[in-house]
Amino acid sequence: MKKVWLYFISFIIIALAVAELFAYRKSVISSRNNFQKQTVLGISDGNPGDGSFSFAVIGDTQRFNAGNPGGAFQSAVREISKANPGVVMTVGDLVSSCDGSLRCEKKFSDWLGILGSLTSRTYPVMGNHDRTSGKKSDTVWQKAFELPKNGPEGFSESVYSFDYENSHFAVLNSEKPKEHIVNQVQRDWLERDLSGNNQENIFIFFHEPAYPVSSKEEESLDAEGAERDALWEIFKKHKVTAVFNGHEHIASRRQADGIYQFVIGNTDSFDHDLPETEAVEYAYQGKHFAMIKVEGKNITVEIYSVNGNLLDTFKLPEV
Repeated sequence: MKKVWLYFISFIIIALAVAELFAYRKSVISSRNNFQKQTVLGISDGNPGDGSFSFAVIGDTQRFNAGNPGGAFQSAVREISKANPGVVMTVGDLVSSCDGSLRCEKKFSDWLGILGSLTSRTYPVMGNHDRTSGKKSDTVWQKAFELPKNGPEGFSESVYSFDYENSHFAVLNSEKPKEHIVNQVQRDWLERDLSGNNQENIFIFFHEPAYPVSSKEEESLDAEGAERDALWEIFKKHKVTAVFNGHEHIASRRQADGIYQFVIGNTDSFDHDLPETEAVEYAYQGKHFAMIKVEGKNITVEIYSVNGNLLDTFKLPEV
């Protein structure tokens, strides 16, 4: 009789574990299905307008706590939701690590859960912490997000582009096939993509900055100088409006060969050192996000604390 009870209890424990696993997988799938609404496949996502809109940029969030409603990521989402931008971009390191397991799927599910109503207009960028297990991480990324599939072969949904209003958005991957590089395959694709662009503005997004100014020097695209320079030449050729990155956990603004690089690197993470180089026009240490206001070719970049306090306003010179 004792053995029967032991078998019964063991069966109940296993059944509960299986039920919990299926419930979790259902929540992941539900979040993913909600995210599918955002797919644009390179087509303008919205009614034709006069080229006036705004978009938000969320920085690194790998320290977010889904169980803390007052967390920095949650606060930023509330402030961004009030502004009601047409598009929300990220610059990578959404989560602390992704080993390709169900645990990683849950992290992305929690991340999407915090975004709430912003999910359908949000376009993620892959960071180094989002790809800690190579192809396994890629698979989890593709399960979690439904993104445009117009990128080069081998980079499905981590390299892509789309149009919104009068602007072209292009997302690159500085973590694949290895860190610190946007490789030739991506550059060839970008050249073709930008050659076919007819929009007034071009905004580029990837995780590791081409010109780091703080704690990630030699751990960004500058680690592969020739490859970095080849990428920047494409930006110059096609008169890219602005480039947005994360990786360095500060906010910074600098110019390189007439193109502005904005690092929006800490929405919910730890701080990095402020830069010492004179090349930096602006820097801020603390949790933040950005709002970019577009009126035709007039572009204004605003940096906010996650509580909604305006920290800096900068109007881009026309390219």
